[in-house]
Amino acid sequence: MPLLCLPPLSPLRCAQALSCLVAFSTAAAGGRWLPGEGPGCAAAWALSCAGSALLLGAEAWRRLPARRDLPLAHAAAAATACAAATVLWPLGHLRDGGGGGGGNNDGAGPRALRAAAAVASGLATALYGAEVLRDRARPGQAAPFLATPAGLLKVAEAALSLVLLGLAAEQGAGAGPEAWRWCLGLYCGAFAVGLALVAGCLCGACGACAAEPERARRALGLYAAAGVAAYAAASVLWPLYGFREELGGRARRPPGCGPACPWDRVVLVAVLSGLGLGLYGLDLAQCGRVLVLRG
Repeated sequence: MPLLCLPPLSPLRCAQALSCLVAFSTAAAGGRWLPGEGPGCAAAWALSCAGSALLLGAEAWRRLPARRDLPLAHAAAAATACAAATVLWPLGHLRDGGGGGGGNNDGAGPRALRAAAAVASGLATALYGAEVLRDRARPGQAAPFLATPAGLLKVAEAALSLVLLGLAAEQGAGAGPEAWRWCLGLYCGAFAVGLALVAGCLCGACGACAAEPERARRALGLYAAAGVAAYAAASVLWPLYGFREELGGRARRPPGCGPACPWDRVVLVAVLSGLGLGLYGLDLAQCGRVLVLRG
């Protein structure tokens, strides 16, 4: 890899690929993974690394995409995925000396490897975030929609919805209380619509909307408003049925609950639902500001 990371290849992109590769490798060497979140974290690192490697190959062959929003969309999605992995991995694989393997995998060596995976994941998050901050479109600058702050928000929203969908499904939301099934449907719908929007923009559909910019802005405003409503409902329903004992939840972490404690994941889903509400709220506020300024 170091031989491939010579100029004119991007040092930042090389560092991104290397950090994800280190995270994946040290996690694999640190013992067995917890079911669900272990493979999920590994998939986040592997897919982020693969995307960066493809972009590095395109750089090496002077075949980078003409549209600047494709690398930026990848960086925003990878930053969100690696940030989720940075939280999830130590929650189950470092807390209370936990790990997926038990027995011989609980020694100092495997624990150090799992800790190195968490550090490398945090570094990857920072590196992908740095690319987004560096290359995003500035106010007044002509750029594809996904290269703008509003477009990058759409990518982060879709990626966060996928993380929430996986976590909620892992907690058995589909077989849980009806309110949790509603939340699962909300996360699934948010991801499907967000993915369709991002894919449409990457395929040039957002360029066609430039012919009717006012209608496009209003449609995006409705999308953000629907996201606010969906995540506001999830931010109330999920913790209500997760922490109210009269509704079948638990107000406190059960005593002696290990590193794979489901209660921790219920808390994480509640926190990430609030984060999703904040993202869509910021998106809606931005759409409203643009409509007022253009009105």
